[in-house]
Formats: sequence, structure tokens, C-alpha cells
Amino acid sequence: MSSKQLKDLTADDVRSTCDSLEARVKLSKEDACEYLGLMAAPALGKSCGELKDECVSAADESTQGQAVEDDCLPPDHQRAGCTATVAEYEVCLLAQTQMIRALTCDSTLTSLDTAPPDCDAVARKCPQIVAADDGEGQGTENP
Repeated sequence: MSSKQLKDLTADDVRSTCDSLEARVKLSKEDACEYLGLMAAPALGKSCGELKDECVSAADESTQGQAVEDDCLPPDHQRAGCTATVAEYEVCLLAQTQMIRALTCDSTLTSLDTAPPDCDAVARKCPQIVAADDGEGQGTENP
């Protein structure tokens, strides 16, 4: 499966790939809350630390684990024409996950402006998924 191109994946392939990735890309509640705090603080007028603390103390939602399963690969229309392999996409997704795990409330949003170097192959072969210049793409914005 790892040598299969994203454009050629069936629904079963997507499910299988997401199942194998789930544990490796799942964020801890603290990491997810810190990411949320960092992203939402400017819009909500609260500090990242405040938002993180509110998030961490909030009750867990029963659907939290489904985000990775349902969203680990871009939708069909974004994968159309994408010649990156599953293995290349996995390397990129894991690098993006590590980048988010490394964030703290002291981080700046500019640290998210550029996709990790491990995403270069996917950015080159599938610019609709990972934009090489501005870091906007699929994968980590939905932890």
C-alpha cells in the first residue's frame, strides 16, 4: 500500500491507511489544547494559556478520536491527480504532527507558515494538498 499513489486510493485503502496512522498522529489532549489556544487566542482576545487551561479542563468529547480516522487523508477531489505515494504522505503527516506537538504557548504563528521539509515531495507532486510556499495544506489543521 505504501507505494500506491494518493490519486489511486479506494475508500478501503483510505480506511486502512488512516487506521494504521491513527496512533502515530493522534495528539494528546494537552498538545491539541495548546494548538487550539495558540490559533484562537488572537481572535478570542484571550491568552493562549487561558484557552489551553479551559480546553484541558473541559470534558472529553466521545467523538474526539474520530477526527484522525475520518480526516487523515485529503478528500477525493484533492487527491485527484496527486502522484505522491502513501509513504510520502505519511512522512509529511508525521512531520506536521511533530511540528504541532512541539508548539507551546510561547510559539509564534509564523512557525506554522512553512511546511516541514519532509513535505517537499508531497508539495511538489500534490500542490493542492501542501502548498510549498505558505504552509497551507491538509493534514494537521484538524488534530
